Amino acid sequence: MKEDLLKRLLESILGGSKSARGGDEAVFTCPSCNHHKKKLTFNLASQKFQCWVCGYKGHRAFQLLKKANAPGAAFGTLKEIDKQYNFKSKIKQKVDANTLTLPKEVTPIMSSSAVLSKHALHYLDQRGITQQDVVKYDLHYCEQGPLRNMVVVPSYDKDGFLNYYVGRSFDKNAYIKHKLASSTKDIIGFEMYINWDLPVILCEGAFDAMAIKRNAIPLFGKKLSTTLMKKIIKSNVKKIYLALDEDALKDAFNHAETFMSYGKQVYLIEMGDKDPSELGFKSFTKLLHTAVKLTTSTLMKKRLALS
Repeated sequence: MKEDLLKRLLESILGGSKSARGGDEAVFTCPSCNHHKKKLTFNLASQKFQCWVCGYKGHRAFQLLKKANAPGAAFGTLKEIDKQYNFKSKIKQKVDANTLTLPKEVTPIMSSSAVLSKHALHYLDQRGITQQDVVKYDLHYCEQGPLRNMVVVPSYDKDGFLNYYVGRSFDKNAYIKHKLASSTKDIIGFEMYINWDLPVILCEGAFDAMAIKRNAIPLFGKKLSTTLMKKIIKSNVKKIYLALDEDALKDAFNHAETFMSYGKQVYLIEMGDKDPSELGFKSFTKLLHTAVKLTTSTLMKKRLALS
């Protein structure tokens, strides 16, 4: 049964559980407060949960996985369970006539044995994207339609709903190298994976964020969205790292000034003429450790250098 699969997945991350309400609910150790007794009830049908000690609650299993810092494979397993048993039809959806969905032509890369999916995997491997990354970020590929011969990278919001996607061609001879979703960019890229209690790294693209491998937020362009700006200001994030191309820094410096006015520490990662995905994890990490903390004085100098 679908409930058994979901229960076993959660137990593999949260530890053993107790049954409640005739088996309709499972009771786990809360990943938020880690109370010594099992006090978080999870409804196996609706996916709603609540801790009766600290009050932590939600309505999607993925929120628990995220809170427990589950590995990427766990998110992939959860998505397969959701798709196989259509859990989402039983979960209260966001009421939005313009709810974004992935194009019907796309297929999860790891669920396909088609030749084209192998080409997609080879392309990703060359870019330093591991199969674990493919599962964690739910990467797709497309055989036909506007996204033909493209890797499709979805972005999910904090509730696990699609808020954006980008297609990147793995065909060397393609005339169109990438495509963006025809929807608003006033979103938080990869929000599902972000821990707002830790430093965040702002970068331009999805592959940059995956290469960084740590709390990185892709802008899907060169400008911060209003939603992202407000979220960072209101969050517990104390340190913000800018990993952006020079042509994106002018606007970023304006935002940096705003962040600093709210007591945030802002650092500039100087990457020369490369981006994080070109540098790779190891080289980028070295530069991260030498990031320059911006002050009013250094910010002014950096601005002058751009003019």
